[in-house]
Amino acid sequence: MSEKKLRALRIFFLVLFFFQIFYIYQFRSGFNFKILKNPFSQDSGIEFSLPPQVIESKKLIKKNKIDNFNLSDGIKNNEAMYQRIIEFNYPIRFKTEENIYLFLAKENFSEKCEMLEKGEYLYLGKC
Repeated sequence: MSEKKLRALRIFFLVLFFFQIFYIYQFRSGFNFKILKNPFSQDSGIEFSLPPQVIESKKLIKKNKIDNFNLSDGIKNNEAMYQRIIEFNYPIRFKTEENIYLFLAKENFSEKCEMLEKGEYLYLGKC
């Protein structure tokens, strides 16, 4: 093969390589460039990594200035959501003896409880 053809073939494969890397990076990895735009701000990229129930839990707790909270049985039975809500809301602490509860919207809200705030996915109540 001549030198020019070999060089053109190398350039072609190099360009093809970069297109494949871009394709894998952009479409198959699930990475989002919005995270890179503001990587050091508080809660950057949470909408891509956490379910909306977890994000809403923090909004409800902060809005109502809650110091400690408890979780309903419906949330406690969902291990992934249970862990994420506790971790995402830290330093506000989860305490089993607390009377401020987060309930899933699809759960039956107890008549013994007073509803403090109703969100799209969660309810905040005092029992």
